[in-house]
Amino acid sequence: MARHRCEICGAEFDTLSDYRRHMQTSHPERAPSAADLEHALSGIAYPAPRDALARHARDSGADEIADILKELPDRDYRDAADVARAFGGLRAHEEKPTDQPSLRGGEAAMQPGSLSAARIASLFSGMEFPASAEDLAAHARAQASDREMDLVTRFPDRRYSDMADVEKAFGEVTGADRS
Repeated sequence: MARHRCEICGAEFDTLSDYRRHMQTSHPERAPSAADLEHALSGIAYPAPRDALARHARDSGADEIADILKELPDRDYRDAADVARAFGGLRAHEEKPTDQPSLRGGEAAMQPGSLSAARIASLFSGMEFPASAEDLAAHARAQASDREMDLVTRFPDRRYSDMADVEKAFGEVTGADRS
C-alpha cells in the first residue's frame, strides 16, 4: 500500500522522494507574477513610496505581494513599470530552493540540452492543463534547445491532463530512442 498520497490529484507513492518529485513537477507552487503585482497595485497614485505600495497591496488583499514590496529599496516609485523593474530585480536575486527536482541527476540534469525527466519537467513549469501536444510544444519553445524541441515535437498527439501524462510521453519517446 502506498504511504504518500497527493491531496491534489490522488496519486499515490511508496517513497517520500517520489511524492516530492511529483509535487514539484505536477503541482509546482505558483510564484507571484508581474500580473499579480499589477492587480495588487491597481488604482494607486504615482509617484508612491515603497511603504505606500505595500500598504495598498495589503489593503487589496494581496498579502504575499505586500510582503515582497516591503523588501524593495526604500524610495519613491515613478510608475508601475518602475515597480515592476524593482520587483523583477528582487526576484532574480532570490536563493534557489535546495530541494530542486532530480537530486540524483544534479545540476547537469537541469541544463539545456540534457534530456532528463527533470529538465523536461522544467520546460513545462507553469503549464496549464489539460493541454494538447501542440500546446506543450508552444509552451516549451521559449526555453527549449533544438534537441529538446525535437523530443517534445515527437510526443504523441493526444490530450495531456497533467505532468504525469507528460512524463509518460517522455518515457515513450525516449524508450523508443533506446531500441
